[in-house]
Amino acid sequence: MRGLTLLIATILTFGYGFAAQAAMKADRAETIRRVAGITAPAAPIEDVTRVWYGGMLEPVTVEVPAQPKCTLT
Repeated sequence: MRGLTLLIATILTFGYGFAAQAAMKADRAETIRRVAGITAPAAPIEDVTRVWYGGMLEPVTVEVPAQPKCTLT
């Protein structure tokens, strides 16, 4: 009876290991495909919803009015 339990546990362990390996392999292939740019390009987007990346923006300056100094009386 102990032998049968050990055999079933071993088979299940190998099965779970194989399933995990297959899942990781599929995920890795999808990641490589996405990073390499092999996927089909997206549909054109209207200019209104388009986000533009790149270029230089003008620097933003924030001016704060000077606070009067605290004087001790």
